[in-house]
Amino acid sequence: MQLLTSTFLTFLLSTSLVTALAPRSSVNGPCTGSGGNPGVCISTSSCSAGGGSFISNACPGTAANIKCCVKPKCASGGSCKWTSQCSGTTQSGLCPGPSNFKCCTPKSSGPVKGNLPGLSSVQTRNARAIIARAKKDFPASQEKRACYIAITTAFQESQIKILANSRYPASLKYPHDGVGQDHDSVGIFQQRPSWGSTKERMNADLSAHFFFNALKKVKNWQTIAIGKAAQKVQVSAFPDAYNKHVTKAQKVCNAGW
Repeated sequence: MQLLTSTFLTFLLSTSLVTALAPRSSVNGPCTGSGGNPGVCISTSSCSAGGGSFISNACPGTAANIKCCVKPKCASGGSCKWTSQCSGTTQSGLCPGPSNFKCCTPKSSGPVKGNLPGLSSVQTRNARAIIARAKKDFPASQEKRACYIAITTAFQESQIKILANSRYPASLKYPHDGVGQDHDSVGIFQQRPSWGSTKERMNADLSAHFFFNALKKVKNWQTIAIGKAAQKVQVSAFPDAYNKHVTKAQKVCNAGW
């Protein structure tokens, strides 16, 4: 019995030693990817699905399909980092991996004075009204993405101008930047009467407020593609038209923040 006990103890000690020496699994843990970029150890399929790229031999103690995944570009001027590494603002849903590996956008030195990138003075005035309303209608973690979606929409619908409508004479009584003729749609977002009164739809601040109220009702608007979120609100006959405006909309919002 004593021999059996000693043998069993030897087995336990041996097993504990092997366990202690074995490398711990690093799935969902940090790693350093190509170019020194911060990364996360996840499956290659999850990495690719999230728009990242991966390298081998940077995640010890894991299965063969677990590799170091990095995504050096996300949103506008951002990169995927661990929240503890980000000194700017973070956005969820743009990076592969766990919830604390997010898109980090550096803090700007302040809003651009004068005209915003690529905009005239008229467009800048309206864009700044939209930016101000985004800050009022959303918490800090959501306001900039809401701005991206709204400015993307405004580019497509009106080139960020308050448009009256020659087919809707009531709109001509209010200050406007141009005249369109699409049904009874007016304003920056080309909103029809069901959105609000003519006076309200011809106002940059209030029309943006109506847009944001509708955006809040879109499922997963914080994470789905910006162009897709815009289409969900507008229900346009040209659903893919918004995509071409996303990059410049991000530049406008970032500069005006």
